[in-house]
Amino acid sequence: MRIKNILILLAILLALGGYFYYSETSQPPSTSEAKVYVWDIEMDEIQHIEIRLPRENKSEAFIKISEGNEFPWYFDDPQRSAVDSERWGGGIPLLLSGPGAVRVIAENATPEKLTEFGLTQPRMTITLTLENGDILNITIGDWTPDENAFYIQVPDSNDVCIVDYTWYNEMERLVKEPPYVSPSAD
Repeated sequence: MRIKNILILLAILLALGGYFYYSETSQPPSTSEAKVYVWDIEMDEIQHIEIRLPRENKSEAFIKISEGNEFPWYFDDPQRSAVDSERWGGGIPLLLSGPGAVRVIAENATPEKLTEFGLTQPRMTITLTLENGDILNITIGDWTPDENAFYIQVPDSNDVCIVDYTWYNEMERLVKEPPYVSPSAD
């Protein structure tokens, strides 16, 4: 009698296990939302970059000059000083081609909201000039309350998104620690 009860319980357990396994694997995986970009351009289209830190009265500008196989990015200074290709890599134009938004905070924000987000007196402004002459003016405001992101105004719009603080830090570093070529130690 005891073995019969154990076999019945084992059969029920196997049936339930099979049912749960089948019901979990037959459902399609949940689709995640498409990534939202604050703006979206091809990184090869960027010809000139100007990054300003208005609150600190600092700025830096870079220009792309294609000459054969040489690294194309230079400081936009009279000497056309070379940019450290190791530090610049392909990453800076990629980061500037369109950062992913953590989320959209406000669509068509009022002037009061823009002020609340620090966008009327920004921490940073970035001006990108593209090959075709188009100019993107990007405004970055204050930290979010959790200090994990920054408010950013979508170019040519009053929409506001937030971007991860690491994106902002990389852009700020280009101004505070410019990527000059280090003198070689011979």
